[in-house]
Amino acid sequence: MDLRRLQVFAKVYERRSFSRAAEEVFLSQPTVSGHIKSLEEELGVQLFDRLGREILPTKAAELLYDHARDILERVEDAQRSVDAFLGRLRGELVVGGSTIPGQYVLPSFIGRFRLLHPEVKVTLHIADTRQVAEAVQSGELEAGVVGASLEDERLAFSPLMDDVVTLAGWPGHPHGPSLEPMDLKSAPVVFREPGSGTRMFLARALKKTGMDPADMNIVAQMGSTMAVLQAVRAQVGLGFLSRRAILEELEAGRLVEVGLNKVNLKRQFYLVTRKKRTHSPAAQAFMALCLAGMEEE
Repeated sequence: MDLRRLQVFAKVYERRSFSRAAEEVFLSQPTVSGHIKSLEEELGVQLFDRLGREILPTKAAELLYDHARDILERVEDAQRSVDAFLGRLRGELVVGGSTIPGQYVLPSFIGRFRLLHPEVKVTLHIADTRQVAEAVQSGELEAGVVGASLEDERLAFSPLMDDVVTLAGWPGHPHGPSLEPMDLKSAPVVFREPGSGTRMFLARALKKTGMDPADMNIVAQMGSTMAVLQAVRAQVGLGFLSRRAILEELEAGRLVEVGLNKVNLKRQFYLVTRKKRTHSPAAQAFMALCLAGMEEE
């Protein structure tokens, strides 16, 4: 029984789609179909029912899948053992990043990592802080870098590097060069969506001054940093943004900083991992590189 055919079969079984499986194993859809047909002929049994665009595994496929996964995992273990003996890494690594670290920090670290370990394929998922943390907790991601820590005893949040959130406005806005926290009750504010690390950080920072974030004059909520930036430029309202994300806008004069008195807008990014999880060698190497590199920032 051909190992490559088993790999293709497992992907088709998991994805319930020839086209999606083809994308993941880097083959054409006809080639994937050919592998499945050959496997069916070899075994003398039909593995999938083709119901229009939908495919469903047969009972024989369910039985075969359990054995296929066991065989493929043993092959992966054998490869990792040999790689460890030779001092090299290969395989896949899936990590996550909330909006700012995902867009402005992690790509450069992935680049450094790939120079050191070119045989590791890295996938970066970008979502809000809460979604990244949940994916790490569930095991979907091995690690993530986020803009706020959460209260979850299953997760570990390790400080990595500093960031500064700034209140930004458009040139000539009418709200003055600086504001008091209570001024946010009247000045229009564009805010990130619930679950955003920036939003969670700001809620905590404002509460320390006695300002209830629920009393802010939030005129719009946006699902990304870029959307907040564009809303500020369109004069929808003032927006809280990472300075990393708006440096070019500030230097070009398209945005201006608005002071916010009595509020500490300095925050940290965190490496989030699942406690007690045994990480793959690739994940261990990537996290070590991030911790070492970010300390130099």
